[in-house]
Amino acid sequence: MSLLGWLSNPIGSGLIKVIGSSVVQPILKGMENGQNTQRDVAVQVVQAEMAANQAKAAIAPAFKGLIYGIGIPPAVHFGAICLSKTFALGWPIEPLPAEYVPIEATILTAFFISSPLTTLARAGAARLLKA
Repeated sequence: MSLLGWLSNPIGSGLIKVIGSSVVQPILKGMENGQNTQRDVAVQVVQAEMAANQAKAAIAPAFKGLIYGIGIPPAVHFGAICLSKTFALGWPIEPLPAEYVPIEATILTAFFISSPLTTLARAGAARLLKA
């Protein structure tokens, strides 16, 4: 039972009469102010989260274009190498310098494996949350 609920029952109201409302009223006012402060903080947190989500939504189209701009060239290079070697096409494709190979592998992994799996995981989580 909360303090406010307890003070509203006969025992609590009797306590107010014994102690005096001049002692209890400041305590009750302080509790009310604390609850209002907690509510205000919660409202500010929600408003900040909404602003952050709006900023993410505004940036998302440009970011998606950047991701495709970074991901497509390594994909084309890797695909051309695979096609040329698999079907003996004889295309003169220059290999990447040795220090760029892990970078291309990371980009391809992120673009073709991590991104689809993340999308799939989000869709699965959303479906589980609805159920």
